[in-house]
Amino acid sequence: MALGATIRQLLGPRLARHAGRWYRSIYVDLAKEAGAIDAAIPRNAHLLDIGGGDGEPLNHLLSRRPDLCVTTIDPGPVVGQWIEPCFEKRVTRLPRTSLTEYVAGGSVDPDVILIADVMHHIPKTARANFLNSVGLLLQRVPHLRIIVKDVEPGHWRSLLGYWSDRYITGDLDVNPISRQDLALLFEGALGPLRREDTDLFESDGPNYVVSFFR
Repeated sequence: MALGATIRQLLGPRLARHAGRWYRSIYVDLAKEAGAIDAAIPRNAHLLDIGGGDGEPLNHLLSRRPDLCVTTIDPGPVVGQWIEPCFEKRVTRLPRTSLTEYVAGGSVDPDVILIADVMHHIPKTARANFLNSVGLLLQRVPHLRIIVKDVEPGHWRSLLGYWSDRYITGDLDVNPISRQDLALLFEGALGPLRREDTDLFESDGPNYVVSFFR
């Protein structure tokens, strides 16, 4: 078991959540992140949150957007366990579900997909398969907006996050990706895309939020 999972187990759900909030605040301001993501999402959208994890960041987004409904998926056995009860009716949780499985499973197509702090966890050799699934959604939903939140390499918080991912989370395949490399990767896999950068990098660097659409 990875060190992070062991610590959460020892602390128990309540203390683990408080510790998780404090720990996450070292790396990102979730309120600023939600503001950047909010600005990229059209009204009354259905958002697919890929690799949703504990769901804590969604609380900030859902509190800003009462019009938003969310499906959050994760390959792990649990997803969205920290989503506030007041948002339950607007969130569908699908644990043990990858993007490939979601796309192939006949689920409702989203208007927006959110890929938040996921790309740097996908091994370079697996990114093409992941983007193939994104491409299938893009074919089915021409207006699809793809929002990516990640971390620009080359900053002290980026390096701290890298070591945390390797030795606390236990992800030995972690690979940071810059905004420029992200754009090249997406356009190489998905064809020409329009790109919009938000102001998150300026307000809470090295975190960034970029959206892509046709």
